[in-house]
Amino acid sequence: MAAGNDKGCVAVLGTSYTIHKVRREQDPDLAESDGYCDKTVKKIVVVDLGKKDSDLGDVKAYMKKVLRHEIVHAFMFESGLAENWEHKDYGQEETVVDWFAIQGPKIYRAWTDAGAV
Repeated sequence: MAAGNDKGCVAVLGTSYTIHKVRREQDPDLAESDGYCDKTVKKIVVVDLGKKDSDLGDVKAYMKKVLRHEIVHAFMFESGLAENWEHKDYGQEETVVDWFAIQGPKIYRAWTDAGAV
């Protein structure tokens, strides 16, 4: 997906979510985060970071992690967990969402290696 409002989509439990990769200044909702998932319009937005915008060594890997994180949120919304599994201060339990986003590729690889997929 290239920069600047380019769209992709992902199927989440039978529901299509569009994926938008945008520059921070193009979306005020990215002022305090690097991504979000809007369940009402089935949209995932991830900030399009350039090397000049970050001191990270591997910006692409970080942006993929943010995308995985927001996809996990979409799965929680579509499964009904979002409304029932929450942290009262700030919504869904971000620690668990992040854990899935970070460990998901490793779990999938282990499942594939074990013939469990």
